Formats: sequence, C-alpha cells, structure tokens
Amino acid sequence: MSARLTALLETTDGPPKLLLDAAAYAQHVILQDRPVPWHDATAFSNHLSSIQSLLGSDIVLIRLDDMLAEEIESNSALREAMTAKTRKGFALRALLSDEKLRETAQALVRTAAETQRSPVVVQLPSPKALLLAADAAAAPGSGHEFDDDDAENAAVYGADWIRGFASVGIEGIIFDERSHLCPAAVYQPITNTTEHFGVLLGHRHDETLYFNPSTEIPIADPEIFTGTEAAVTGSVLFAETPAEAVPETVLEGLTALREGQPVS
Repeated sequence: MSARLTALLETTDGPPKLLLDAAAYAQHVILQDRPVPWHDATAFSNHLSSIQSLLGSDIVLIRLDDMLAEEIESNSALREAMTAKTRKGFALRALLSDEKLRETAQALVRTAAETQRSPVVVQLPSPKALLLAADAAAAPGSGHEFDDDDAENAAVYGADWIRGFASVGIEGIIFDERSHLCPAAVYQPITNTTEHFGVLLGHRHDETLYFNPSTEIPIADPEIFTGTEAAVTGSVLFAETPAEAVPETVLEGLTALREGQPVS
C-alpha cells in the first residue's frame, strides 16, 4: 500500500520532494481562521485540495492530532464519557473507543485517500502525549504519572484505533514525539498493525523526521518562510509553514527548498 510513498522517499532524482505541515497556515490563510471542517469529509478533502493547489506538497499530511485535540476540548459528551471512571488511563481508552469519533476519522482519511493525487499520511500524538492529554482533560490535577508500560498500553488502544483507517489508502502514519518521546518498544502494537497493512511508520522530532530506522528526512527551519536565510538540503524535506507567514514569502521559501538555495 505504501509503494508510492516508499518510492518517493527513496528517490534521488530531480528537485527535493516536500512533505509540508501547512495545517495552521491553511486555517489562517484559506479558511480565514474559521474552524477546520473535521466533521464533513467532503469539505475537508476540498480543503486539502485547496492547500495542494496553493503549496503543491508532494505528500499530503492530515493532522489528526489536531482533530483529537479539538474533540477533547470541545466535545462535551466525549469528555463526560472520559470522566466516567477515575482510574489511570481510562480517559484515553474512552477517547479512542468512541465510535462516532472513529467513524469521523475514518471518513476523513478514506475520502482524502480517494481524492488526493499525492500519497496521504496522517499525524498523531505519541502514545504518551495522547495519554497525558486525555488524562489532563478528564481529571485536571489528578497527579497521575505515566511510565513506558502505560504508554505501551496506550499504544495497544492506538493500534486498534488506527486499524480502522490503515486499510483505506493512506501510506504513512507519523507520530509527533517532540513533546514526549517513547522508546521503540512502546510502539510494537502499532508497528505490528502498520506492517500488516503495509503502512510506513514515521516519528517526528525537532530536526528530523524518521520513517522506520533507515530513512531520515531533514526538517527545515520555519524561518525559511519568513524571509530569513535558513537553507536545508536533502532529496526529501519536511517543513512547517507558520500560521502568520506572508503568502508571498511562503512561496519564496518553497522555491528555495525545491532549488536547494537559501532565502536572501
């Protein structure tokens, strides 16, 4: 299933291929700070198409971590279910067991995979980051502490959750580890699932994005989109466009990345 993404990550011909995180920028520029249409798969896919028309990323990124954060914050029924029991880890289990949330995520991913021409990947929080976020929302000040065993249990629920959309056409899943790094062993339940469906597993750090241990993708300094000189080279590059960046400067930064040149 990940054949296109694998081929793209392994390419050494032509200009660098770009994987862009433009979620915040697109919400500001394209949606004019209106909410992202998470609950309308067609509207969300159209939004992705608008981002692609504007920026032309070689890989389409869906920030499902943003969707989960918004649900935790604004979905009162979901938060009530997450607080039904006080035992450690229950909030995460309730979050990932919510059928309506599952169906919404699956519909978004399925429609995007069917309508986008470029490979589609999704980003999720690391298991420990999501565990902490769910617990903080359900029981502020609970004092719960979570270790790697707790994070691995969270990964079991995470693996079950992603199983529902890993078979609908996406080619990669990236876990954001910038705030909470997890050892490789924590991911074993998720690794088993992604390998079964032929989906590449990625890990996002501050300066490098890893797809499996052997593929390292440099992450460009966001300042390249504000007119500050910040060159980065590689056959595949990851970059996040700042929400408040000037559109003309963003396009200049993308050109610089594709040409392997600094912005002057």
